[in-house]
This record gives sequence, C-alpha cells and structure tokens, in this order.
Amino acid sequence: MAAQSIHLAWSNPVRIHWGAGCFQQLTADAPVVVLADRAALSYENETLLLERLGDHCKAWNWFQGGLASVALARSLCDELWPVLHEFPEACVIAIGGGSTLDLAKVLRYRFSDIPMAADCWRSNTVPPAVLRHPLWLLPTTAGTGSEVTRWATLWDTEAEPAQKLSWSPANGYAECAFVDPELSFSCPLRQSRDCALDSLSHALEALWNRNANPIAESFAVEAAHLVIEKLPLVLEHPGNHEARTALARASLLAGMAMSQTQTALAHALSYQLTLDEQVPHGEACAVWLPMVWELALGSAPGCDAALARVFDVPAHEGVQYLRGWLSTLGISPRDLRDTPAGRSALAQEMRSARGRNFIANR
Repeated sequence: MAAQSIHLAWSNPVRIHWGAGCFQQLTADAPVVVLADRAALSYENETLLLERLGDHCKAWNWFQGGLASVALARSLCDELWPVLHEFPEACVIAIGGGSTLDLAKVLRYRFSDIPMAADCWRSNTVPPAVLRHPLWLLPTTAGTGSEVTRWATLWDTEAEPAQKLSWSPANGYAECAFVDPELSFSCPLRQSRDCALDSLSHALEALWNRNANPIAESFAVEAAHLVIEKLPLVLEHPGNHEARTALARASLLAGMAMSQTQTALAHALSYQLTLDEQVPHGEACAVWLPMVWELALGSAPGCDAALARVFDVPAHEGVQYLRGWLSTLGISPRDLRDTPAGRSALAQEMRSARGRNFIANR
C-alpha cells in the first residue's frame, strides 16, 4: 500500500534573531519609536539601546505595567501617533513582556482617528485605509510567544462585563523579533514561573487542537519538555543561565506552534479567572490544564500519542504527572465538572472561539 501523503501549509513571516547578546546587535537606519517596559529594561540596556539608535529614536514611551487595556492603548496612540504621522517611514520597537508587545502591535496600525481605532479593536476589523508601520519585538520574559504571533490581546475594562479582546489583523506579524535570553534573566521568580506556565499552556494547547499539525506538534512537544525539566531548576537556582535560556527557547518554540494553531479551551477558561480573581495569565491557564488534558484523552490517536511524549508515559498517566508537577510549583488545579454551575461554565466556554479549537469539542 502506498504511503499516504501529508500536505501542510506553514507560514510565519517573522524574521527571528536568536541568542544571548543578539539584543546588542540592534541598530536602525530610519526613524524609530520605542515602547519599553520600565520594569523589564535595565538602565544599562536602556543606555546601550539609546546609543545604538542615536538620532533615529524620535520618541520613547514607558509602559508602567498592568493590563493592556483599551484605555491604555488609546492613550498610547494619542501620544505616539502624531510622531508616527511626522515620520511615516518610522518603525515601532517594543521591549518587554506580552502586554508591551501586544500594545505595540496595536500602536503600529495608524487609523484616521482614535474612536475608529477603538471600534475596530473591539470588532476585530481593519479598515482598508489604515497605515501600518514596521514592527520589531524584543521579549524580556520567557512565556507569551507574542513576538511570533499576529494576535494582540486587549482587555476591555470599559465593557460591562469586562472582556478580553483578541485583535488579529491578517498581516499582524512583526517584521522581526530579537529573542535574547539574557533579557529574561532578571525576571522575578513569580513572574518567571507564570510566564513559563504560559509557554507550557501554549504547547499543550497546540497539541489538543483541531488545527494541530506535525510541525507545530514537534515544536510543542519540545517546548513542553523544556518547561517541565527546566522551570523547577530556575525556581530553585534563579541564576542558572542554562535553565533560563532553555525557558526562553521553550517560549519561542511554543509561540511558533501556537502561531499556527491558536490556543484552545484552557485559555478560554483562563480569561474570566484573570478578570474576576486577578490571577496572572500563566497561572490562570495552568490551573485548567489537567482537566482539559483529561477531556482530550481518546479524542484522536495523534493527540494521545503527542501527549504521551510530553512526560514519556502513556497519555492517560500524563494527567496525574501533570497534576503532581503543578503541585510542586504551588499550583492547585481546578475542575469544573464537579458542580452544575461548573459544568454550565465549561459548556459555555466550549462554544467560545478558543473552545471551538479544542479537539474534544463535539
């Protein structure tokens, strides 16, 4: 019998610069506008970057932390769009965690006015007349993978109830990303843990996904392996550069996988947890992973085989391994199947955009 051929379509247009010290190779030969996370960029790196950009740096704005909200995006655009209007060839450079990078993805699209922009962010639309600036992304945390995806997450805290928006222009990818593991070495331990849990969630969600494919699977399994092996080492020895570099690699690989599949049920369940209880995003995803893994069992042979490779045990045993591993990190998994209200909430999220990606969704 002839072997069955498999046809894959793979596209990730981000030009990736990887490796310790690659941040120091960044230069500009045209105007740039910088958005940087004040808590993530050291004074030394700030000075270095300003020296390398020189007179090409036309504006520098600090992200002070918090949710990447619609209100904050409006404020940034109000401040920086006039600069981008003056220099239409300018590139937007973002340095920070996922919120900083996502805000830059929004900022780089210049609308005719800010009210129109907010309407488009909420409706996930892009008018034909919008002006798009080049975008360079430099992640300083090992977790979100935002540097290699086209989605920008905004939190609409002005809506009732508040909700999470995912703005995803077809050409929303950055032109290039500088993934320098050294930028994440000073990340605080709790944030390092939660970011790595986000990477693990991206990896697993790419496996139990209706859009899964063999290339994404290979990235996702390796990313999951790296997080499971190296995160405990980082938490025990924060100065372990080899382990922190491995987490940065895991974040990139998981982001590459997720850029093809999108996320699924665990992420759908996480958003309300973040809004209601202010649980950090990585932890808010991680608490649902064992339940979602259990729901995924038996849905597809390929999915079970991939999940079995994560802990190198049969897929059904992996659920207990995952629960035990999370408990060592101080994470208490949750299960919505225990109560009628929980089952109703689970059914509701199954109908969401991310829930419909879940491979066990009937």
